[in-house]
Amino acid sequence: MAWSCRIAAMGPRSSCTIPQCLHRFASSPRLERWSVFASTASIARNVEWSSALSSKPRVLTLLDSRVGRRVSIAPIVVIGSVVGVVACPVILVVALARDLLQRRRRLPTFRLSALVIGALVIETVSMVLTFLTWISIGFGHLGPVRWRWQMHRRSIGWYTRSMLTLITRVLGTKIIWRDHADLSTGPVICIARHTSFFDAVIPATILCQRNNLLAHHIVTHGLRYSPCIDIVGHRVPTRFIKRTPGEGSSELVPIEQIGSILDHRSAAIIFPEGTFRNPARFERQIERINRRRPDLADRAKTLQHVLPPRTHGAYALLQGAPTADIVVCANTGFESFGTIKDIIDHPFADTPIIVETWRIPRDQIPQNQDAFNDWLFDQYVIIDNWVSENTDPGLIETG
Repeated sequence: MAWSCRIAAMGPRSSCTIPQCLHRFASSPRLERWSVFASTASIARNVEWSSALSSKPRVLTLLDSRVGRRVSIAPIVVIGSVVGVVACPVILVVALARDLLQRRRRLPTFRLSALVIGALVIETVSMVLTFLTWISIGFGHLGPVRWRWQMHRRSIGWYTRSMLTLITRVLGTKIIWRDHADLSTGPVICIARHTSFFDAVIPATILCQRNNLLAHHIVTHGLRYSPCIDIVGHRVPTRFIKRTPGEGSSELVPIEQIGSILDHRSAAIIFPEGTFRNPARFERQIERINRRRPDLADRAKTLQHVLPPRTHGAYALLQGAPTADIVVCANTGFESFGTIKDIIDHPFADTPIIVETWRIPRDQIPQNQDAFNDWLFDQYVIIDNWVSENTDPGLIETG
């Protein structure tokens, strides 16, 4: 059974500023005075730009191919890590000098340089580890399939913990672990708060590294461009989805299948918010809920920190795993790193990262979907209140 998702290639964009600019340039009277460019101007005015840009969909088609990603992205990461390690002293000294000359007290250039080099090295080492694991299990054919999946658990745990350690060291912060939920045995479905690029590695770190459960992920298809995640995600049942599944989505059956393979040594991770919160996304979510549940929309408007959850993916997992408990994974401290620009502008943190988990027994979870939808919303109200309590400076040190 094909566990990983094959995302269809994206079609041409409906509009693009680049062709419009080229068209205006080619149509300019000044250009047409130059006879040598006259034919070019004529072609530029009459060409069908969606066809002219067909090279972009071809690139995306290449990256949608597993082989295409392995022969393009993976070598770039390896080369980048080697160059980064060899040139590390020079790069970091230059970055430090730049920050000092510009009197940037928090050393953002130095921190970003260390983050990029460190991430490339972790990706490369993880690829080597997964390759050695693949050899040790007979090139993917030795032993029972569940045993082969479990062999990758340590690789997943090492990768996510290493990334999390790198991130916290570069940002100059620490993690306060309150993951007191009993995770000695599965099956469990982990519903996790999602605030930034950085917190995506927290649930797998808890499950695979701080405990001994194999993590199966329901994650965005964009994570396939991380070579390690791409490789392991095609060896351990994982679902890469293009968008958060709604009612009737074709993604729900494969997600339910992920739930069906969970046992006492495994867990599934899903992020019901679907993305990071910002004002525009929050308003869109409120409008979406208001069309179906005006009563729930009024409650959702009171949420201060989280997006209202999309429930169908979590419910599909629950249907596939009839004996699974739910573990809630809440975190705070990464909220200011929701975009690449945010990370570049201030790659440092002033507060600790706080992580807390709690486990909810199956008999306390509604089985009817409508009741489950309300129940999951209630859990996110609890998470929202938890974030408020744990962003109070007077309470942080008590962790």
